[in-house]
Amino acid sequence: MSRSFSIAFCLILATLADGIVGLLHAGDDSPKQLPPEVSAIVSQHLDGGHVDDIKVIRIDERTLYVVKVDLPGPHERKVHVTGDGILLKTVQKVRLPDLPAPVRATVDGILAKRGRFDGADRVTADEKVEYHIELDLPGRVELELVLSDTGEVISRREERKL
Repeated sequence: MSRSFSIAFCLILATLADGIVGLLHAGDDSPKQLPPEVSAIVSQHLDGGHVDDIKVIRIDERTLYVVKVDLPGPHERKVHVTGDGILLKTVQKVRLPDLPAPVRATVDGILAKRGRFDGADRVTADEKVEYHIELDLPGRVELELVLSDTGEVISRREERKL
């Protein structure tokens, strides 16, 4: 391969990488850029949305990127990626009507006891899906449930608010 071809090829790759990273800026006045390996993972999870915010967390020699993506409609997703470009998890807000039937059946059974749906997240990590549900129950009790995609209760935590 000729030296001029190699240089031209590298410039084209750099321009493409800058273009992709440029699309993934946070929505503030001082946009942060993502490393190419992180940008590639985030791009796979845009699903027609756009990056709204980027949080960078550094602990010792490690870096974590939490990228908030505004999806079409009233939806949002957070993509958690290591500085090396390894996807740790995605967290997507879910409305009560959008819960899968088995998860909804479990939630409806609890809500029948006069509770109120407060929110839910669909958490995907290592190809495993869980639903993190928050409910307000009578007596100022907050109930946090983690349910499998089959509606099975993985964990349950109640907290009484004073």
